[in-house]
Amino acid sequence: MKYVLAALLLLLPLGLFAEPLSVGAPFALPSVQDQFEKPLVATPQTRQIIVAYTKKHGDVMKKFIEANPDYLRQNDALYLMDATAVPGPIMSLFMLPKFKKYTYSIGLIEDEKDVTYFPKKENHLTVITLENLNVTAVDFKEKF
Repeated sequence: MKYVLAALLLLLPLGLFAEPLSVGAPFALPSVQDQFEKPLVATPQTRQIIVAYTKKHGDVMKKFIEANPDYLRQNDALYLMDATAVPGPIMSLFMLPKFKKYTYSIGLIEDEKDVTYFPKKENHLTVITLENLNVTAVDFKEKF
């Protein structure tokens, strides 16, 4: 009996993060830092979270933001990138110096369990719409 209880206690935390965010759920941004090692914070004013999972979609977002430099600020949006597949030396030697030249923040999701918090559709950006830190919509876009 005590082995069953111990197994349940060990597996319980995994169940807490098993399902990605959905419409109607409260939003709590996992611990994410930007390319300048500053924590990104979602506030009640945050209206949109944009998540890129691939280099291709990172490039799509870069072009979009370069063409619309005030988009993130005007829309109270945070831009996040899945960096879990990037080896540490590659990130620190090549990607971070490149990202530091950008005029906007990119939240770098580096923990696999944090990535699973965000809904994902293969080959799409995830756009989460918020109102007072509650999810009102989850959309998937090939282009932004």
